[in-house]
Amino acid sequence: MRISRELLIDLARREAERRGAENDVLSGYLIGSVARGEPQFGDSADIDLVLIHKSSPPAAREMISLSQQVHLDIAHHGQDLYLKPSALRVHPWLGPSLCEPIFLYDPEHFLEWAQAGARGQYYRADHTHTRARAFLDRARQTTSLLPVSSRWVRTYCRAVLEAANAVACLTGFPVAGRRLSLQLSEAAQSLEYPDLYGGFLQLLGSDSLQDWSIPETLSAWARTFDEASNISSDPLLSSCRRDYYLNAFQVLAEMGEAKAILWPMITTWEQALHALNQPENLEQPHSGWMRLLEDLGLSSERRSAKMDDLEQYLDRNEALIEVWAERSGA
Repeated sequence: MRISRELLIDLARREAERRGAENDVLSGYLIGSVARGEPQFGDSADIDLVLIHKSSPPAAREMISLSQQVHLDIAHHGQDLYLKPSALRVHPWLGPSLCEPIFLYDPEHFLEWAQAGARGQYYRADHTHTRARAFLDRARQTTSLLPVSSRWVRTYCRAVLEAANAVACLTGFPVAGRRLSLQLSEAAQSLEYPDLYGGFLQLLGSDSLQDWSIPETLSAWARTFDEASNISSDPLLSSCRRDYYLNAFQVLAEMGEAKAILWPMITTWEQALHALNQPENLEQPHSGWMRLLEDLGLSSERRSAKMDDLEQYLDRNEALIEVWAERSGA
């Protein structure tokens, strides 16, 4: 069953208005796939709602299930985050979020004021270059933490995505969510830089996959997610997120894009294991996870080589960014 974009926007607006009437919400806006008008993916949808609070928000993230197919993914921000709008345009995440949102609730015109400053000259080459450099700096900083990280897989995947987004944002926006691999592929084509996507997949170990049983792997992922969801208060492990991801994984596999599953599957699986207080290298009962790490070349004994590959990917991406900047007059 397909749910109209208009209904999803209306659901978000109602929630923003309700929060505004009941507590200290100053403004609310919609971002993500619904705001961009992208088609529903995998017969499930999340509504990415951002609420700006007058005081310190009660939580950073919140999930609310609206039906079996739809849930609200709410990010809570304090208004202090928006008090320097001109600086937001070069923020690697907030700048893109404020560039083309859908306003839902803004009785005091605070969001209108903040967005005007953030969006002004957003696409100017030097501002785009600054956002790219910000992602690159984040990636290098995250990479530097790998030798001492107690959650190596999580830290590594974050660095890989930041490294990819350093280049992807040259097309206007960074990639995120279930579609991030498909979006990276499109960015690579747009920039005529195939290594953006190819290198991203290589770092995740896609070239090492041989006889990958997708149904078996997804079944093991789902079991771990269910276990974690039952005991964890982490909003990212809410039960409404299970089918949201699983349906998308299955759609990608049916499209012949199974490798596009890797980043969201690995990161959510690791998060679930962490919630269960299980070390990454646990043998049983999560042998599916260990087998996946081995197949992807992410097991402990092969991590040094992966870190070297990541450094080389960062260097290649940095070179591309600087060539782009010179050609664009940044």
